[in-house]
Amino acid sequence: MEPERRIKLIPRCIEFLEGYRDYCRELYDNNIVWFRPMDPDLVDAGWFMRTKPIYDKRETDPAPGASRSFHRWVVDGDRFIGEFQLRTEFTEKVLTDIGSIGYAVRVSEWGKGYGTEILKQGLLMARDLGMEKVLFTVNEDNKRSIHVIEKMGAVLEDSIEAYNEAEGVHTLRRYWIKL
Repeated sequence: MEPERRIKLIPRCIEFLEGYRDYCRELYDNNIVWFRPMDPDLVDAGWFMRTKPIYDKRETDPAPGASRSFHRWVVDGDRFIGEFQLRTEFTEKVLTDIGSIGYAVRVSEWGKGYGTEILKQGLLMARDLGMEKVLFTVNEDNKRSIHVIEKMGAVLEDSIEAYNEAEGVHTLRRYWIKL
């Protein structure tokens, strides 16, 4: 039986910058393309300070046509575990590409229940922000994420052909969860 964890979804903060860089390195080194974080060689204090206002603004005043977006880092005590993103409006990009929710767990922590815990807290966050449903979009080859999403009660709506630079042409499964 896995020990109980007390993960937290926290705003990006400089104290976890090294952990974020290590997380990015694990995803890059393992060629994980479904959730592509920052190039780890570019992650430093200067990068963090330059991007912080951009992420902060997305929560209150998104660019025209963009969804309001909340980006959280996931920590377990003093360890960086992954990240979580929530988009609160159903723009064309949300509906056909990125979904309402994006999440990732560092490779060294896969299979330990973190994905499920992140989504449980993320769904509570979505509900607290007044959302009635969320959309997950997932590459059909991402079996781990499909397992977690289905375990959380997501209902498959359909599959569509999609394209992005990291994944190329792929089949994107679209799932909904009512909150």
